[in-house]
Amino acid sequence: MNDLELIDALRTTRRVDDATIATVTDRHALSALREGITMTDRHTTPAVETPRRGRRLGRRGMAAGALGLVLAGGGTAWAVAQLDRGPTLDGLNCAESMTLRPDGDVELERSADGRAASGDDVADCATIRQSAGMPPLADPTAFVYHGTHFVVAGAGIPSGVMESATASAPDPERAAMLELEAALGDWVEGPSRLCLTTEQAQRYAEDTLRRVGLSDWTTRVSTPPTTPESGPCAGLTARPELTQVEVLAETRKPVRLPSDAVARQVYTTAEALEEQVARQCLPLAEAARIATQLVGDQGQVSPVPDEEASCTRVDMEVGGSLFVTLHGPAVATP
Repeated sequence: MNDLELIDALRTTRRVDDATIATVTDRHALSALREGITMTDRHTTPAVETPRRGRRLGRRGMAAGALGLVLAGGGTAWAVAQLDRGPTLDGLNCAESMTLRPDGDVELERSADGRAASGDDVADCATIRQSAGMPPLADPTAFVYHGTHFVVAGAGIPSGVMESATASAPDPERAAMLELEAALGDWVEGPSRLCLTTEQAQRYAEDTLRRVGLSDWTTRVSTPPTTPESGPCAGLTARPELTQVEVLAETRKPVRLPSDAVARQVYTTAEALEEQVARQCLPLAEAARIATQLVGDQGQVSPVPDEEASCTRVDMEVGGSLFVTLHGPAVATP
């Protein structure tokens, strides 16, 4: 999305109440939008950066290159695909080299951007670069610099960066939180597409917390103020700072096609993933092949090995692009 397209999209939006926003995005979206408006590189594409000479990144983190409409149509709801989501949904910069500028900014060379899925930045960057048609990184080194996650080829990291960077190792707890966020935002068989009652939503959250292993997390039900958009469907949002999933009771109406708030492609892709992946019992590689065909160039597919699973499970989030996460075994056991 270029500047003119973004401005035109913003002009077509109308006001959306807080409860409705909570059902279609997560709690990070507004801060991401604020940073995205002021930091977006004018040539960056929604999910993966087109390889080019360089890109400036400030001290506050990476340029929010995925700024764009979440839900296409009449512009009734919009947010951003934030690439850096703190302790839950972290974005990744996967570059061959990095240059530190005198003002503290950095520039990346031959970089691809994407979203973390597994808690292992090196593995996720390998997938992101492969999807972008870029070669793998030699001696990839993962680190966090001024709050932003990077994986850079070892020979391309300036010493000035590593002096203030923190190493990023595979983190099971972060992986669990990433899977939790994916499940709470799921459009395939999850609460973003379905109209769950408050009781069903709380049970969904509790089951998900058990599955991902966040045993110290709890759930809490809250009731937002009634608005014209209120309805029988509950919303869910992760609150990492409270180790809690918040259940928003009766916060929205069911979303059905035709809709001026949700692109038809969101529904058709979610339905296809449900039929061809979720309802089957597939090994991870086969599920990834099918999901990649269905998503095409409209998003990112991230396969995450899970040898304790019998079949591959699938989550699809929407945020500027389609983000599909797969967790499954090498060999399915129906």
